[in-house]
Amino acid sequence: MRRVLLLAAVMLVNAVVQALCVIPGVTPAASPAFGALLAASLLALVAASTATLVLVGEPGQPRPRALRALAAATLALMIVGALAVLSTATLIPALLVAFVIAAPAGNADAVPWSGPRAFLWHPVRAVLLAVVTLLGLVLLLVAALLFGFFMTGWLGSFATWVVAGALGAALARGWARLARRPRGSRR
Repeated sequence: MRRVLLLAAVMLVNAVVQALCVIPGVTPAASPAFGALLAASLLALVAASTATLVLVGEPGQPRPRALRALAAATLALMIVGALAVLSTATLIPALLVAFVIAAPAGNADAVPWSGPRAFLWHPVRAVLLAVVTLLGLVLLLVAALLFGFFMTGWLGSFATWVVAGALGAALARGWARLARRPRGSRR
């Protein structure tokens, strides 16, 4: 229960920071104000993603898990961001791959290939979770568009980030649990 409350707090703090970044109404330009808001938004997103990965993972040594989760979250967000800028068609598949690769980083015995190994250890469950992840991301995209259309400004941003945080935490939890090594198996 404590982890759920911590996840909810992380999600709400990130949503508040993202909403506060929208309030000034600064347009994208080469201004110091826009750069500061962008930096604050990105730092909040990296911090929330790292905290989520640590909280959804299984217990273990906290320091290596936090460092591994920070590296995984930062790398995944950089790759997804770069692919989103290059082509919006790659955004949803890139997010799926990011969940598979980054979500297990919070597990105590995680290695870089723990996520893809889930498809070997639990092929049916992994494929079903991949389909659920894709459907969830598409629904999140539709929800974000509707929030942006019906609730503009900071309120729309807050609602979008609350829904995105809740869905992201649930999907990360699913991928982290699926990437655990089955009992009795070797690495």
